[in-house]
Amino acid sequence: MRYKAIISYDGTKYQGFQSQKNALGIQQVIEKAFRLMTQQEIKIYASGRTDKGVHAIGQVFHFDTEIDIEEKTWIRGLHKRLPLDIRIKSIKKVKDNFHARHSAKSKIYQYKLAKKPSSVFTKNYEVYIENLDIEPIKKALPLLEGTHDFLGFCQYVKDKPTIKTIYSATLKETKSHYIITFHGNSFLKYMVRSMVGTLIQIGLNRKDPNIILEIFNTKDRFLAGKTAESRGLYLVKIHY
Repeated sequence: MRYKAIISYDGTKYQGFQSQKNALGIQQVIEKAFRLMTQQEIKIYASGRTDKGVHAIGQVFHFDTEIDIEEKTWIRGLHKRLPLDIRIKSIKKVKDNFHARHSAKSKIYQYKLAKKPSSVFTKNYEVYIENLDIEPIKKALPLLEGTHDFLGFCQYVKDKPTIKTIYSATLKETKSHYIITFHGNSFLKYMVRSMVGTLIQIGLNRKDPNIILEIFNTKDRFLAGKTAESRGLYLVKIHY
């Protein structure tokens, strides 16, 4: 039978989600917890990879097993064997044709920009940029919406289509943060962080908001801003 799990994690200590030979990935930590709990090798399949230092509020993975137990038993058993920076939010039975990655319709990412310098307790979960002007960023965000070739906003991966659709790109202001939210059908490697890096340059008045259109037209990665740091990025939700 197949199960769907929703998890959250603090990506600070990990080299990304995917299992790696010479570094610690979140996937291998979860699979080890399954092995310790069930005495079986259970492989998990995620909605996508997150990079080193990126956090998740609602990452999704699926797994197959003949073990038939209740959700609370799965969660309790795994939490006993997982570090506190990885938490299981839910585990539900799903149809056999469900796939965490292939069944996904869209994803939501958020990037947190702090209004004041980070403290020792917040430095891994936000990015502070001095003298950031938020008004030109607000003008630039709508230019990212729609269906475009995002080759200029990513690290190119061979045979990976670069035409994507951003349904919305918005900014919300709280007392302590500017939170930029992207909702899109899918995202390329470093795409969100490249867009944010460009928005930061716009907010520092080093680039004009219309640079977004120029990057789409030329597909020139060198016109975009430096890739923003991973610690401000969160995978929020996967829509199915």
